[in-house]
Amino acid sequence: MNYNLDCPICEGNASLIIDDGINTFRKEKFQIHSYFYKCSKCGEEFTTTGLDHINVAQVYNQYRELHNIPSAEQFKLIRELYNLSASKMSLILGIGQNQYSLYESGEIPNESNSQLISLIIDPKIFKAHLLKRKPILQPKDYDKILNHLEILIHNEEDNCSSLEKVLFNSFSTPGHFNGFKMPSLEKFANMVIYFLDAAFLVTRLNKFLFYSDFYNYKQTGFSISGYNYAAIHRGPVPDKYKIIFNLLEEKGFILTEDYPIGDEYTEKFIPAINFNPSLFSKSELESMESVKNKLSSFPTDKIIDMSHDEPGWSENKDKKDLISYQKYASLLKHF
Repeated sequence: MNYNLDCPICEGNASLIIDDGINTFRKEKFQIHSYFYKCSKCGEEFTTTGLDHINVAQVYNQYRELHNIPSAEQFKLIRELYNLSASKMSLILGIGQNQYSLYESGEIPNESNSQLISLIIDPKIFKAHLLKRKPILQPKDYDKILNHLEILIHNEEDNCSSLEKVLFNSFSTPGHFNGFKMPSLEKFANMVIYFLDAAFLVTRLNKFLFYSDFYNYKQTGFSISGYNYAAIHRGPVPDKYKIIFNLLEEKGFILTEDYPIGDEYTEKFIPAINFNPSLFSKSELESMESVKNKLSSFPTDKIIDMSHDEPGWSENKDKKDLISYQKYASLLKHF
């Protein structure tokens, strides 16, 4: 996203403006941060394809959250969980032949289809639905799908209380506290690994993570990790960050070693595996690189002061509340 462009009308200088706005979708109104350019010479206001995408994404995402509709990437994850093609998924659900594929591409389903798909995230409910659709399936296909579901149901009962599932529930409804992104432990872990050469102590690292997620939301309308951030005394941090970093060590993503500070010691994080850039989109990598390039030269105390200057922290710190991406990302002062 450019903060300044040449005006297409008079070739003057147009600056990026982010203002409060109201957009309507399916007869419902949603408050957004409206992105547009305004020329200082002729006063013309205009948008670009990229800004239109951010403005539309804010509306669609709030609609999905309000009506508990899975995200496009969750539609794909649900299908892959059941080892089905998009056409086979459409057949079992009784929707149009290509409809499920359209949902994976970002089309928002109607209310009845939304409710159905939200329910069949549970393998037990999908199994009950499959039993009703048995007459329309080939016996071989039916048996294969049913056997796979039985395995999923058994595994889910064995692992229902896993810490990873609680903190990074891929099937939780994307919302304004996770940046309308499906949470991913692997992406979060690789964000940590990416920053460790510049931020290997926890306080500093937390700020790199916060700024990269919220800056990417400001740029695209989505976070990177899909994880929540909370406002605590030392600034914005990943919610339950101590538990998360312990989990990352347990899962083999990072290691810890003693690091001397004066006469005392604290823990230093070091990567246990190499960073995997294939997990990230081009825009996500660019956001992470921008944050790393800017913050790496600053001492930790300055970065803490910067984070305390952000409305997302200052307006939520008293109650240690979670920080809304939708409300605060566009208000970032230092990115």
